Amino acid sequence: MIPFSDFGGSGPPLFFAHANGYPPGAYHSLLTALTSNSHVRAIQFRPLWPDSQPDGLRDWYPFVEDVIQWVDEQHESEVIGVGHSLGSITTLAAALRRPELFRAVVLLDPVLLHPRLLWVWNIFRAVGLAHRVHPLIRSAKRRRRVFAHPAAMFTQYRCAPVFGRLSDTALQTYIGALTRPRADGQIELAYAPEWEVAIYASGPPNLWGQLAQLRPPLLIIRGEQSDTFQPSAMRQVLARLPQAHIITVPGTGHLVPMEQPEEVARLICEFLERHR
Repeated sequence: MIPFSDFGGSGPPLFFAHANGYPPGAYHSLLTALTSNSHVRAIQFRPLWPDSQPDGLRDWYPFVEDVIQWVDEQHESEVIGVGHSLGSITTLAAALRRPELFRAVVLLDPVLLHPRLLWVWNIFRAVGLAHRVHPLIRSAKRRRRVFAHPAAMFTQYRCAPVFGRLSDTALQTYIGALTRPRADGQIELAYAPEWEVAIYASGPPNLWGQLAQLRPPLLIIRGEQSDTFQPSAMRQVLARLPQAHIITVPGTGHLVPMEQPEEVARLICEFLERHR
């Protein structure tokens, strides 16, 4: 059985897939806001499984298969598939492979790189330079694993530019979701940096050739200052799927679902109301 977190709620099933390094609990504000109209469940990807190892991970398709298996195990059909970053691409790939499972698809700042940029990235991967050129790989390799207490971790993370748009509450929620207590009273990362590195180095998959075949309605919510889903990629999506809805949230970045959870929830609910 694929592990998941159940956030409750009533209404149609909404299945959420998280980003690399961001466990489901990091999205507490967003997911609880969505429970007013949906029954929200969030998959726990392999890095959160006990004793899991990233050895041999070559692409993101094992995560796609996990999403499909998870939906099948819940005995649901026509679910609302929502994902952020890694979770958005795996949800999209699952909907392309098994469209009958999904009523609608919502991608939050997806890792849909422009085809030209994706081609260059795959060249770096092929010649073994991915670990040298990807800034998130470099930072994950240096990531501190143990802190004396949550306040110490908060102090360090509060200064990190990537979290600059998160409220203190959102950052504390993220830290609580990302860590677990140790026997010595300290806290440690529950999401191993080795998994982060392996995921960054093995994806994303190239879905551009299949995108026009997507059957469920599609909403993409992107951060205005995102360095991941950029305007050039947005234009490529609309060229293939003119009916797709793409909304940019002002003043946000790649972590838009945690930076503006209430606004993102409102946009999702409005989209779903139009596609009941």
